[in-house]
Amino acid sequence: MNTAPTIFDAVLERLHASSVADLRRIARESGVPEGTLRKIRYGEVKNPRVRTVQALHDYFVTELADNQPDLAKEATTAQEPSHA
Repeated sequence: MNTAPTIFDAVLERLHASSVADLRRIARESGVPEGTLRKIRYGEVKNPRVRTVQALHDYFVTELADNQPDLAKEATTAQEPSHA
């Protein structure tokens, strides 16, 4: 069964694609502490708070919109799986 990627999946993918050196900038610009970013990136936190994921998602969408508008549109369509 194929499920749509979640917002958290998109955030996690972007964190993994970011260099360790970029984490400080992401933290500053998203408002999420650098330590929290590292814990999420390295799997120490598997279920972060919704507001943390939302802040990171908003940051990455804005970043993509500035650099790659087509990818930004794709990122905004990531949805939580339906609960049937």
